[in-house]
Amino acid sequence: MRLTGAPVAFEFALQDDSASGTALAREIFADVVAPDGTTVRLPAFVSGPGRWTVHARADQSGEFRLGHVGEWVDGTERELAARPASAATRTVAHPQGRPAIVRPADDPTRLALADGAIYTPIGANLAWTTGERVRWHEEAFREFATHGLNWTRIWMCHWGAMNLDWLPEDMGPSPAPGQVDPRIAHNWDRVLAAAERHGIYVQLVLQHHGQYSSTVNSNWASNPWNAAHPGGFLRSPGEFFTSPRAIALTKQKYRYIVARWSHSPAILAWELFNEVHWTDAYRHERDEAAVAAWHAEMAAYLRAIDPYHHLITTSLEDLRSPIYAAMDYLQPHLYAINMLTGVREFEQPFDSLDRPIFYGEIGDDKLALTPEEKSAGSGLVPQVWASLMGPGPSPAQSWLGEAFLRTGRVGELGAVARFLRETGLATRAGLVPFSPAVSGPGTRPLRIIPGYDWATHRSATETIPLDGSDSLAANHVPGILVGNPRSIAEGYLAEFTLHLDMPRDTDATIAFADGGARGAAASILVDGREVASHRWARLPGTSEDGPQPPDTPERPAALSFPLTAGRHAITIRNTGGADWIRLGHIDLGIESPVIAAAGKRGTDFIALWAWNKRGVHAATPANPATATLLLEDVPAGTWMVTWWDADRGVPQPSDRIDHAGGTLRLATPAIARHAAVTLIR
Repeated sequence: MRLTGAPVAFEFALQDDSASGTALAREIFADVVAPDGTTVRLPAFVSGPGRWTVHARADQSGEFRLGHVGEWVDGTERELAARPASAATRTVAHPQGRPAIVRPADDPTRLALADGAIYTPIGANLAWTTGERVRWHEEAFREFATHGLNWTRIWMCHWGAMNLDWLPEDMGPSPAPGQVDPRIAHNWDRVLAAAERHGIYVQLVLQHHGQYSSTVNSNWASNPWNAAHPGGFLRSPGEFFTSPRAIALTKQKYRYIVARWSHSPAILAWELFNEVHWTDAYRHERDEAAVAAWHAEMAAYLRAIDPYHHLITTSLEDLRSPIYAAMDYLQPHLYAINMLTGVREFEQPFDSLDRPIFYGEIGDDKLALTPEEKSAGSGLVPQVWASLMGPGPSPAQSWLGEAFLRTGRVGELGAVARFLRETGLATRAGLVPFSPAVSGPGTRPLRIIPGYDWATHRSATETIPLDGSDSLAANHVPGILVGNPRSIAEGYLAEFTLHLDMPRDTDATIAFADGGARGAAASILVDGREVASHRWARLPGTSEDGPQPPDTPERPAALSFPLTAGRHAITIRNTGGADWIRLGHIDLGIESPVIAAAGKRGTDFIALWAWNKRGVHAATPANPATATLLLEDVPAGTWMVTWWDADRGVPQPSDRIDHAGGTLRLATPAIARHAAVTLIR
C-alpha cells in the first residue's frame, strides 16, 4: 500500500492476550523499521476489540515494515505473538516534509524547526468551540493559513467535545475512569490532520484549571473523577496531583495520546496544564511542591514514551515557580490594564531566562474599551504589534482567535506575520527594546493608567519620564493598593510612589475607581506631605473577612492637588480599613503627544511600532496625527527607512537618510490608528 503523508499505520491482533487490566493500562509497543534501516519503537493504542495500532511518522520515502511487538509488564519486556490485521509493510511515495519544532542548541531562548530554521510562532488561540466543533477548527485553520499564520492552542476540554474521557452532555455519559471515547479520538484525528494540511502548529493542552478548581471557572462538580459521582474516586480537586490512582490513570491516557498522535509534526508541544495556578492545590492548599512534582513526573513520563520528542510546557503566571523546572519553554498569560505597555516585558528579566518564552494568551478583558470597540474587534491586533517590541523574539498570542474570525480581522494578524517574515525581526539577534521621546503638534491630556491590578512582590516606586515616550515604568503602577495586614504580608502593595519632573506648575488629579466594601482610606502625599485624602465607609452587611457582596456599586473618588514645576515624589497610600482601593488614573494636568512609539534596536537595524492614542483601539478611524520620533545615539551612515501599513502588512516606498550620528529625528506619516517602520543601515 502506498501512502502520501498520512501516518504509517500498522494494525495487529494479539494471539497472546493474557495480560490483565484494562486495554489502556497495557503498555504494548511495536518496532517499525524505516526505509533507511533504522528502527523506531512506538507505543501502541487499542483501536478495536482485540486490535492494536501504531502510528509511525511518514518522514521517509520507501518501505516501512512492522517488526517486533512486545509489552512492558512490571518493568520487564516480554515478546508478544502478533498477527498483522493489515499489511505488514507500507510504502511511502511522498514523505511529509514538515519539520518538527525543537529547541536549538546554539540559542536556548528560541524555538526552531528541525531543519535548522528559526521558528517564530504567530497566530491565536482556538481553544474550543461549542458549535460546529471539528468543522470550525478546519475552517479556522484554512483562514489562518491564507494569512500566513502558523500557531494555535487547543484545549482537551469536555464542552468542546475534545476531552477523551469526559463528554459534553449532548454526547451521553462519560467513559468510566481508565477508558476513552472513540468519537473524541476521531475528532482529534480530523483536527490534527487539518492542522497538518494548513501548516498550523498546535500547542495541545492536556488539562485545564477548571477541572480541579472549586472556585475559578470550576468544573469540579461535574468532573467524572469526583467521588460525588458513581465511579468517581477523588474527594477533593487537590487530590488529582497526589492520588496514585489519578496519576496512574492520567499516565494511561497520556500514553494513548502519544501513541495515537505523536506521529503528527503539527503538534508543537504537549501543554500539561492551562493556568495551573488556579487549581485548588496551588491556590488554596498552597501545595506548590505537589503540583511541581506532578509536572516533573508527567514530563519525564512523556519524554520516555514519545518517540518523536515533542516539547513540553505548561502555563503559569510565576516564572520563578519550580513547576516550570521540567518544562521546555515558558508560557505566562497576560490580561493587564495597560496591554500596550505590559506586553512588552515579562515578570522576570528576559536576560535572566534560560528557555524560550512568549505569552500564550493575551486578551482585552481589562482594557477600557467601549462595547462598540469590543464588538468590532478593533482592540485585538494592537497588543500583538506591541509585543513585537518586547525583549523576546516571539510575539504574544491572542486568546481571542474566535473574535478575529468573527470580525473578519484575521488579515490584520496576517499583517503582523508578513512584517515579521519580510523584515526578519524575530531572527535578528542582539536587539534592545526602547521607546523614543516624541514631539509634535498633536497632543492630548497626559493620563497615567495602572499597568496591573492584583499582583505580589512588585516595585513600590518608579520614575516616569514626561518626554512622550511610552516607558515600561508606567506598567509598574499598581491598580490595587491593599489595607489588610494579611494582604500586605502576602506581598501586595499598600502604597506606591511616582517620581516625576514636572515641566510647569499645574493641578493634578488622582482618580480612584472604587474602594472595597469593608472600608478603606486613601492618602496622597507630595514629597512626604499629605495634600489630599478620602475614606470609603464600610458598607452594611459586609463581613470582616468575606468577599465583597455581588453587584456592589462602585464608589469612585477624585482627589486634586497643586504641583509646582520641578521634581516631585507623589505617594498614593492605603492608610486604613480592611479593604483595597482601586486606582483609575493619574491626570497630571499637562499635555503629551498623541503619537507614541515602541521599538527594538541594534547597531544597523531599528524597528518601531507607532500608534495614535486616540485611534489605536477605535472602531471608526480617528483624525490622523503626525509626530517626530527622537531616536537617540543612532550611528552615522546611510539608513533606508521603510514605513509599513500595519493593517495590511504592506511596505511603502523606502527613503534614504544620510545621518551624521547622534539623535535622528524621524518624522512619521499621518497615523490614524497605527504604523510600523524599519531603519536599516
